[in-house]
Amino acid sequence: MDLFALIPHYITLLFTTVLPFLFVLTVVVFFHELGHFMVARWVGVKVTDFSIGFGKEIFGFYDKHGTRWRFAWLPLGGYVKFAGDDNAASVPDEKAIAKMSPEDLEGNFHTKPLSHRAAVVAAGPIANFILAIVIFAGIYSILGEPISEPRIGAIAKNSVAEKAGLRVNDLVKSIDGRVIESFNDIQETVMTNANTQLSFVIERNGVEKILPITQTKRQIKDKKGNDNNIALLAVEPYISPRIGTVVSGSAADQAGFKANDVIVRIGNVNILTFNRIRRLVSASPGKELRVTVLRDGANIVLPVTPATAQITDRSGKKKDIGRLGVTSAGGGHVKKYNPLEAVVKGAERTWFIIDQTLSYLGKIIVGRESADQLGGPLRIAQYSSDAASVGFSTLVNLIAVLSVSIGLINLFPVPMLDGGHLLFYFFEAIKGKPLSEKTQEYGFRIGLALVLMLMIFATMNDLIHFKVL
Repeated sequence: MDLFALIPHYITLLFTTVLPFLFVLTVVVFFHELGHFMVARWVGVKVTDFSIGFGKEIFGFYDKHGTRWRFAWLPLGGYVKFAGDDNAASVPDEKAIAKMSPEDLEGNFHTKPLSHRAAVVAAGPIANFILAIVIFAGIYSILGEPISEPRIGAIAKNSVAEKAGLRVNDLVKSIDGRVIESFNDIQETVMTNANTQLSFVIERNGVEKILPITQTKRQIKDKKGNDNNIALLAVEPYISPRIGTVVSGSAADQAGFKANDVIVRIGNVNILTFNRIRRLVSASPGKELRVTVLRDGANIVLPVTPATAQITDRSGKKKDIGRLGVTSAGGGHVKKYNPLEAVVKGAERTWFIIDQTLSYLGKIIVGRESADQLGGPLRIAQYSSDAASVGFSTLVNLIAVLSVSIGLINLFPVPMLDGGHLLFYFFEAIKGKPLSEKTQEYGFRIGLALVLMLMIFATMNDLIHFKVL
């Protein structure tokens, strides 16, 4: 094998996958540890190390307070080490503490009041939530939120949605009491409630109806051909059949289509949405179509032959499709929020992720959900690569989502995690004294075993997802 021939491949892999992954993870870990660090400094705890990554140090430096800021070779996490810690998990070094002078004990984490220690520990996950809220708020304020009316534009044949009674042009008002403001809200709600009967309130011809719909998971291929088992309603948003633009030189341009024409019929098929136009045109490459448009109050018939274009579908097969060369006049808009509204929206988005994550985990525990969607570093790397390929704003959005997840996971009452420390402090508050050194040691061992098993399980899921196993 010519190793030099693989160099371009590895360079591409570095810039498209490795660097976006490291960027996302480093930002999330840095802000998590920064939360611990800032509150520790605030309550007078001496911080000896601030590390991004584990293992041997690549490079580092000391600040004026004597903290060693270090970057280590395994960038899959990080830690802040306090005076009195035996290791990066903040296990107390009882022997070292016993030999400390009164001056050293002043900056010792483990001799600080319980409220101070709890604040330092909780600050990491809280920092993750704050980071997410700030990022979401920035996106809502600067880029805005794409709003697509929650109106049904197309429904897959024989799908759950069709069998449940959804029809084209139905306006979805709410799902299980959640007010639906955009089409994305529909898919988001369904995706996080697989195998659960949801009550859809829809408006049809001015009359409200209630439709119970239970969407099971379907196997859907992503852009890279990987299988994903997720619940998505087989519907598309409503897009107006009014023409917005006509591409110069296209089949539509040559046939005499104009902006603001409303396509009302193709052949003998009545057109209600732009979605229907796409399907009929796509299925007719090189075939003449008789298209009826409404222009200035009168119907005009325009014969047109869609151009032929070749595409590669998600299964890797090449096929010919028809192209007309027109865009819709509208199907949605972008809404920007003022800073206060953006912060509120950011907080709501953060809470929604927390709520849906806890709901998903609860369903796993009771056997109503599969754990196949739990992913590890490989899945994060894939999502980072996909997000980076779309754009920087999408990558930053992924940072916010991952930050919420990291903050939430760290609050789980498992020794080794922040939530485990808070659990020990809870018992300390009840007993009036810390748990024994032996009890804490056993707790940390159990916690380490649980964390390692979770990492192995998540990695196995990743390998199955990528069809390595």
